[in-house]
Amino acid sequence: MADGKMSNPGAVGLGAFALTTFVLNLANAGLVPAALFAVLPLGLFYGGLTQFIAGFFEFKTGNTFGMTAFTAYGAFWIALAFLIYMGPIWHWIPDEAFGAALGVTLIAWTIFTAVMTVLVFNTKHTTVITIFVLLLILFILLDIGHYTGSKAITTFAGYEGIITALAAWYGMYEAIKAQFDLTT
Repeated sequence: MADGKMSNPGAVGLGAFALTTFVLNLANAGLVPAALFAVLPLGLFYGGLTQFIAGFFEFKTGNTFGMTAFTAYGAFWIALAFLIYMGPIWHWIPDEAFGAALGVTLIAWTIFTAVMTVLVFNTKHTTVITIFVLLLILFILLDIGHYTGSKAITTFAGYEGIITALAAWYGMYEAIKAQFDLTT
C-alpha cells in the first residue's frame, strides 16, 4: 500500500486455490498418487487458510464475489482435509458413513459452484469465467466418479482439475501483472 492503494488479494487467493487443486488432481489423475499426502497440510493452510484470509481482504476492497468465493473455497479445503484425513483418524465418521458424507459434500459444493458460475457471467473477466466453468465441470466429474465408482472418470477429473489449476494460476498471473502495468 505504498500509495494508499490496497493490493489485490485475489492474486494470493487464486495462487492458493491453484496449487492445492493442482496437487490433489495429480493424485486423482494417477500421475503422482503420493501427492495425496500433501493435500492435508495444503488444504488446511494454503488452499484453506490463505484463501480464507484472501476472502476477508476481498471484503475490505468491497468485492462481494471475491469475498464469497475465497472464504467459501478456503473453508471447503479445510473441511475436505478434515473429512478425508482427520475423520478416519479420529473415528468420528464411521467407515460405512464416509462415502455418503463425501458424496453429499461434493454435491453441495457442486451446487454452490454452479451458483457462483452463473454469477461470474455478469462480469467481462474471461479468465475468471473460465476458472469457474472448469471448476464446475471438475465438481460434476468428481460427483459422477464418486457415485459410479468409476476410476476412469475420477482419473479424467484429475486431468481436468490440473487444467483448472493452470487457469487459476493464469488468473493469479493476470492479477499480479495488472499491478506492474499500473506502476510502470
